[in-house]
This record gives sequence, C-alpha cells and structure tokens, in this order.
Amino acid sequence: MATAFSFSQPLRLRTLSSATLTMSGFVLTKDYVRKAFSHLGEIQDLEHRKKFLTEYTVPNVTWTCTGSAHSLAGTRHSVQDHEDATFKRLGRNLTGPIKFTATRVIVDAEREQDGWWCTVETKGEATRTTGQPYNNEYAWLMRWNDEGKIVEIRSYWDTMLSEKVLLGQE
Repeated sequence: MATAFSFSQPLRLRTLSSATLTMSGFVLTKDYVRKAFSHLGEIQDLEHRKKFLTEYTVPNVTWTCTGSAHSLAGTRHSVQDHEDATFKRLGRNLTGPIKFTATRVIVDAEREQDGWWCTVETKGEATRTTGQPYNNEYAWLMRWNDEGKIVEIRSYWDTMLSEKVLLGQE
C-alpha cells in the first residue's frame, strides 16, 4: 500500500542563518512592525499614540528627514528633537495629530550587522487649520535593535505639501 509520505529520508528543518540569531531571540516581523505602527493611527487617545515613541523607539533615535530643499530636512538625535523640529511645527497648522496608517511593510529576511531593517509605507491624514485635507504619503526606512526598538529612521514624503502646510497655504 502506497502512502503520500515517505520517512526513509531524514527530515530537514529550515533554520535561520547564524547572522539572524541574536542573544535576545528577537526577530523583526511584519506583524511586530504593524503592531508598533498601529499606535500612530490613534488620534483620540494621545497616551496610546505615544506608545510608538515610548515603547518602540529608543529616546536617542537618529531620525533623518531626507532632502535639503525644505525646512523640515535634517538629522535629529532624539525623539524630542524630532518632535520639536517636525511634528510640533506641522501641528500648529493642523487641527489634530496626523493619523498614520501603514499600507505596506517590507522586512529584511535576515538581520544585518547593524540591526534589523524594514521599510513602512504609510498614509498620513489630518485636517489643516484652513479646512483643507492633509493627505500625505510616507516611506520610513527603519533600523531596529535586538530589543525590538527603533534606533534609526529615514523618512521620505511629499515635502512640498508639508511646506504648504507650514506656510498656511491652501
């Protein structure tokens, strides 16, 4: 009688490479990244929203707003410095916080020497004080440490729209 399975050959298990294994056992996954980003979708409960910055980001994160021809460009070396230079400045011309929704998450299959890398594409939605919508699209390239915290972010987005918001233009 034939069977669908043959056990005459030893079973080989697929394992992660040694470059992927860490002392902490942390492995970056899409689900983990989506969970972290879900906090940025909260615009009513601001304490819940802050969890992205307090639970998933190191305080001394290196956060780069790429580019050079806009006023938000630059590299900051703390959550507070980044908030002051970007979110708070934009927030003066928005009626509330930007609601970020992750639309695509790409995670490197293996850990690099400097940590885990992923890219998150997001929508950012808010209302300007002029009544116009603020609908922006972002891509954040992020490096995570072995404790599951973000240590570096490089953000890309429609900077012209942000400049219009900063200037109070429609």
